Amino acid sequence: MAELGKIQRLGIEEFKGKRRLFCIPNLFVPEEDDEKLKNLVEKYWLEALNHIEKLEKLGFVTKIFIETIFIDSEDACDVIRETNPFIYPLIEKKVSEGAIIKGLEDPEIFGEFVDWGNCLRVVKSMTVIEKVYEFFNKSAEARIKKIRETILDNLSEDESAILILRDQERTKLDLPQDIEIFLVVPSTYDDIMRYLRDKLLGR
Repeated sequence: MAELGKIQRLGIEEFKGKRRLFCIPNLFVPEEDDEKLKNLVEKYWLEALNHIEKLEKLGFVTKIFIETIFIDSEDACDVIRETNPFIYPLIEKKVSEGAIIKGLEDPEIFGEFVDWGNCLRVVKSMTVIEKVYEFFNKSAEARIKKIRETILDNLSEDESAILILRDQERTKLDLPQDIEIFLVVPSTYDDIMRYLRDKLLGR
């Protein structure tokens, strides 16, 4: 796994011929009228774009993988514009430069994952919680397997791609060593987590 600051020391040639995955932790923020939070999230994705463009000295991004997306190309762009306006400027810029969005999820697997997750939020009995969690865990494992397969099937030798996925899921992918992982974590990420935590605690 590589970090942005280490590229100069190792030399760009060290990464040539490898498959490169630029991983940005995804953010799911509450849909509410909170200008400070909106500004932080906008700053997060702007910083992420700046980091990606620095990493592109290793090779321009040709593929984009985004969790919750089932479809490819322009249709996916339309969905992202409607559902996640914060991330859309980054996606639009990379697509305008030639990158292609690849559907990362299987709709049936993802639907089960969401449904079992929703069930866990409402059940109270420990016996039922244990049973629901068993099903939730199976759907989560199937989802990770599908995401991994999609990346492996669509990321070619000497190709760079963006992966937008929550970090807790990314760490479960167990990708092969010929894929060089670059973590793109804007400094604003900690600011957003701190702000959400303080807001939850009423500070």
